Amino acid sequence: GLVNPIGLEDWKALGVPYQSVDQWYQRELKMSADGVRKYERDTYYGGRWKPEYERWVDMLAGLNKGPGHTQVAWNSALIYDMIFTQPVYYEFKDLKVPTLLLIGTSDTTAIGKDVAPPEVKARIGNYQVLGKQVAKLIPHATLVEFPGLGHAPQMEEPEQFHKALLQGMNAL
Repeated sequence: GLVNPIGLEDWKALGVPYQSVDQWYQRELKMSADGVRKYERDTYYGGRWKPEYERWVDMLAGLNKGPGHTQVAWNSALIYDMIFTQPVYYEFKDLKVPTLLLIGTSDTTAIGKDVAPPEVKARIGNYQVLGKQVAKLIPHATLVEFPGLGHAPQMEEPEQFHKALLQGMNAL
């Protein structure tokens, strides 16, 4: 199963400016709990926030403030570079196994969206549309949508998510 996977579109091809690994690294070194919270609220939870989400902020912010924070920042920079320069979008057609695609329709994730021109920013990261498009690309896909949920439906509504996941996996 794929849960709101990164790579449902090719952001570079759609006009998001390239950033070097060093630029990503510098951004990651500046990460703060407040920045993580704002990003997760806006992207993961559709503008909503519950106290139980705070543990995920603590986890990520803790990694970025701990003794290995420079290595964490560098690894994150390498991951962002890989996501941006090697989008899995082009691989979906090659999947041979039945695939459960679980999508929170209010997700707006798009790597580099914050540095994209306004006209690009306006048309990327629309998972309401992307889930349906990618489900058509994957030969044996089953799409399960979570209306109103964001990037992490498994954290936002765990009971609803787990029920859908188990039903979907049993049906494959």
